[in-house]
This record gives sequence, C-alpha cells and structure tokens, in this order.
Amino acid sequence: MLHILYVNATPNNTMVTLTESNGRVLLNCSGGTAGFRKAQRSGPEAAYQATQQLVNKAAERGIKVSAVHLKLNGFGPGREAVYRALRVVSDWDLIRISDATPVPFNGCRPRKKRRL
Repeated sequence: MLHILYVNATPNNTMVTLTESNGRVLLNCSGGTAGFRKAQRSGPEAAYQATQQLVNKAAERGIKVSAVHLKLNGFGPGREAVYRALRVVSDWDLIRISDATPVPFNGCRPRKKRRL
C-alpha cells in the first residue's frame, strides 16, 4: 500500500506527517516533539531526529509501510535532512519525490512611488 510522507520545512521548524494514500493521517512528528526547543528546532539535526522518531513510532504501532511518496513543502534547513534520514533509518522504498512549495509569480501591487 502506498503511503504519503508530507514534509513541511519552515525556517523555524520541520513537520513530518505520514498519511495513507487517501489522506488519512497516521502519524506526525516535528522538531519540537523530538525534544528540541526554540531556535534548535530549525536545524537539520532536529528534522533528522523527527524523521527517526516517526519511523520508530510506525514500527511500534505495527504500521506496514513499504512504498512512500515524499512530498516536500517549504525551503527550511530540514528539507534534505528528512530525505537522508529516510535513506539511513528506514527500509521504506521511495517511489516518488515531489515538491509542493508555492512559488509566487506576480504578487501584490507595489506601493506608490514616493514624490518629493
């Protein structure tokens, strides 16, 4: 069965969520639940530990994960650390890696030019 692993890598924290293919949330972890506080949550080590904790929780609860679709969101420092942790800690097969980061292509109207 295909599972989806969502990674939300913000500049302040990294959230990792494991769902079924239909979107039902099974587990979630973050840098804060891995034991890191304040500015330490933003680093790649916190993301690595959060992913490791998620894999261990899945094994404890007996969730059989064979194939994983990795969806990345955001430009935080924990982005690559989650991928590295998955390769090292788990034996899950990464079927697909996709990026869902929203990129603005026009944005808001700029402010009026200042006249002196």
